[in-house]
Parts: sequence; structure tokens; C-alpha cells
Amino acid sequence: MTYPTPLSPPEDLFDPADYEIGKSVGYLLGRAKNTLSQGVEQEVSSLDMTHAQASCLMMLAKGEATTVTDLARNLNTDAGSVTRLLSRMEKRGLIARTRRDDDRRVVDLSITPAGNAMVEKLPAVFCNVMRRHFEGFTHDEIEALRGMLLRILANHGGPDPAGCPFERNTG
Repeated sequence: MTYPTPLSPPEDLFDPADYEIGKSVGYLLGRAKNTLSQGVEQEVSSLDMTHAQASCLMMLAKGEATTVTDLARNLNTDAGSVTRLLSRMEKRGLIARTRRDDDRRVVDLSITPAGNAMVEKLPAVFCNVMRRHFEGFTHDEIEALRGMLLRILANHGGPDPAGCPFERNTG
């Protein structure tokens, strides 16, 4: 009778003895995210808008969020911050808030015609930033990176890569 050979333990890809902050994948992901965010912030400032406001509008327009709770979860921030952000957007006439009749605690969000006019400008802004920051990358490299990022999210119990609402976004 033969027994299966025990599998060798998986290689530890993150050995504390070899850790260098400047080469850490987490550190580099954070720096890359900040660089992209700063790029978007600069671009949308000409529209008298912030990156967070632009992201909120895009999520609302694509149906990826309909409430403060949805936006807070998607933006990885607290509901109070999102509420203040939405107040500024409502004053500008970009969004409207409506309390639900069946549960007055829930506020549904919608985009106004002025907000829709702004949404039409935003994909070009996001894509311009991505073009600058991904100069020299091939389509296959970007798709590989997207796939790896989705796997990281899935490993943390985040969106399923097959059902991620952002999976087809190019920005």
C-alpha cells in the first residue's frame, strides 16, 4: 500500500527577516494608490470637485451605491465623512437625498441633471490619469495587475472577482 507524499509546507513569501518597508508590496500599493488619487485630485480640481466627490458621483451613476452606507463601504470611510461630503454635493445641486417611507433612517441618493452633466466628464478624467500613470504598460500587464488586485480583495473576503462591480472598469 502506498501513501501520498506529504506536501511540503508552502513557501513563506513574507519573511520578517527579509522585510524592507520601501520594497513591501503593501507599502508600494499604498504609495501607488496615493499617487493615483493625487492625480485624480489635480484633474477634478478644474471641475471644482474633489476625488471623493467624483468617486461618489461615479458610484451613484453606475448603481454601485445608493445609500450613505454603500458609499462609506466602497470608499472605506465612515458614514459621517460621507454625509458631510454629500451635504456639499447637495448644496451644489449634484445629488438629491430622499428618506425612505418604509424606513426613515435610510436615505436614498440620486443624481440630479447637474450631477449627470458632471458624470459625463468624469470617465475622461479618470482615464487621463490612468494613461499617465500606466504609460509603457501593455494591455496584458494591466489585466494581470487587475486580476491580482481582485484576488487580494477576494482573499480578504471582499468582492468575488467574478462578480466584482468594478471588474470591467478601466480606470
